[in-house]
Amino acid sequence: MKKWEKICRVSIKLAMAQSNLVNLVERLRRIEPDISMQELSETPYFNGYIELKRRSLQAFQCSLMLKIINDFASRDLTVVDIGDSAGTHMLYLRELTKDKFNLDTISVNLDPRAIEKIKARGLKAMLCRAEELDLGEQRVDLFASFEMVEHLHNPAIFFRRLAKKTPCNKLLITVPYLRQSRVGLHHVRHNIAKKITAEEEHIFELSPEDWTLLIKHSGWKVIYSKIYYQYPRNFPFISQLFAKYWRRFDYEGFWGAILEKDTTFTDNYQDWEE
Repeated sequence: MKKWEKICRVSIKLAMAQSNLVNLVERLRRIEPDISMQELSETPYFNGYIELKRRSLQAFQCSLMLKIINDFASRDLTVVDIGDSAGTHMLYLRELTKDKFNLDTISVNLDPRAIEKIKARGLKAMLCRAEELDLGEQRVDLFASFEMVEHLHNPAIFFRRLAKKTPCNKLLITVPYLRQSRVGLHHVRHNIAKKITAEEEHIFELSPEDWTLLIKHSGWKVIYSKIYYQYPRNFPFISQLFAKYWRRFDYEGFWGAILEKDTTFTDNYQDWEE
């Protein structure tokens, strides 16, 4: 293992402990021991560092799912994961809530490889662009989307259509955390002229404040949010060093938000592209 990976492992382990995610990470490992093939884009190598980094984020995402799902009174729930690449989160959620809920899950992705992978695990899946999702009369209790909206050319349209064309009132998202918004387009930024998929490129990387504004404009409101930092907070000097490193080479962390439908502002805007 490279020296910088060892340092990052220490950072993430301390962050997990500080965020009370250690036990949940171990539960996720028991549910799905191998997550090396979760992503569609090729990973040059998969090792303990990548596994830990991915697990810690999954634990944060699952903690948010558990927070919102435990508020539902009904035992029978339908959860739709938009942008799901392998079905892993839905497997996690089914197992973590099996004593309390009967879950029906639907995974959505625009890549046929993801659909095949999810169906091979016995889960429902739809081949569809996120912005064009149409479930008809299908009852949905919760939409979830993890690190997906930053890949969209028009996330406002995505949020707007979910708000106006579905009866579901709850949506959970997680995105990379940035203090200041920016356009992503990292392949263009670094002049990497090769064919890429939507999974491999970020379009807009917004701060929580700007995501909140866009969400409010598009038919939702944030009722709960939390940042998971990939380093321990409030450690004099050490925290600042970790933060600087993560900002330069990756992301400081991830912002999660539980949204509730509120069409006040989106209905007042008269020129939606519909």
